[in-house]
Amino acid sequence: MLHSFSKTLAVRIAGRTAKNLLIKKPICIALEVTHNCTANCLHCDKGPLVDDNPVGPAEYGRICGELAPSVIQIAGGEPLKREDILDIVRALYRPNRPPLLALVTNASLLTEDLYLRLRTAGIRQFSVSLDFPDSRHDEFRRIPGLFNHLDSLIPRLAAKGNGDITINTCITRANYRHLPEIAKKASSWGAKLNFSTYTDMRTRNGEYNLRHPEDTNKLDALGKEIFSGNDGYSSVMTSPRVFRRFGKFYEDGNYIANCLTGRRFLVVNPDGRLTPCAMFIDERYDSLQELKEKFAKANRCGGCYVSIRANTEKPLWELVADNIRTLRLSRKQVNGRK
Repeated sequence: MLHSFSKTLAVRIAGRTAKNLLIKKPICIALEVTHNCTANCLHCDKGPLVDDNPVGPAEYGRICGELAPSVIQIAGGEPLKREDILDIVRALYRPNRPPLLALVTNASLLTEDLYLRLRTAGIRQFSVSLDFPDSRHDEFRRIPGLFNHLDSLIPRLAAKGNGDITINTCITRANYRHLPEIAKKASSWGAKLNFSTYTDMRTRNGEYNLRHPEDTNKLDALGKEIFSGNDGYSSVMTSPRVFRRFGKFYEDGNYIANCLTGRRFLVVNPDGRLTPCAMFIDERYDSLQELKEKFAKANRCGGCYVSIRANTEKPLWELVADNIRTLRLSRKQVNGRK
């Protein structure tokens, strides 16, 4: 049986992470293979048809090989819209060596057969978006029937015993009160759960920002409930420390200083050029050095605290501790499905 990833790979990822921290190279990159999407989400700027000018699998392989991150999130838009997605995965995959390949998807195009082909090609984590624990998810994503599709598909994929399914929930003012229900739904599906935070830098819509203190006090209470040890929330992989920082982000007016883009994380666009993050999609550079010199060195932005930033900006001891916790959670889910 194929597990999410081996202990050997976990050790090698840890080694790559430590090395990249030392030489100030990204430990995680988001490879956005398309900016087109099957959804038109209320909290996102993707959806309308755009001309990506995409490069091919071999060029992505070259770029990512030079960046040499520990983890690559293959994302979009909706990455499964790329007809050559399997070739892209194959171009990035290194058997039992970094980088760990994760696919970020709304799963509207995902099937059991495609899941198996993606695993064979090299995907070791599937991150599936979920905004609500019921059909309100359809309205938020503007894809009718999407929740029922997930409610049927995700348990079947999780039951294969690979421990590779993670639900990703972006915290917004529309859904934060439902986080415990979402956690229980993910657990009932046999999946892990990761949280991220909404930022209005994408859409310029402040309606989904949490207000302080009326919302942040409730978020803090929900965090204490979720991390209380209740079995219904045992699948949550976001650490309590990171969750508290999410609250701090909203308390401080959607701001956390000292963004480490270019040193800890970055985005590769469909055309192969580098971007500091998804909030600065028009800032494009031809190399990591150029991104560092022309953007990262003078960067004072702190207007987002999305998962990729929150989880790469941890100190080394926290990265190690949280990765061990995540590995144990994956093993627990694998053993629970045998």
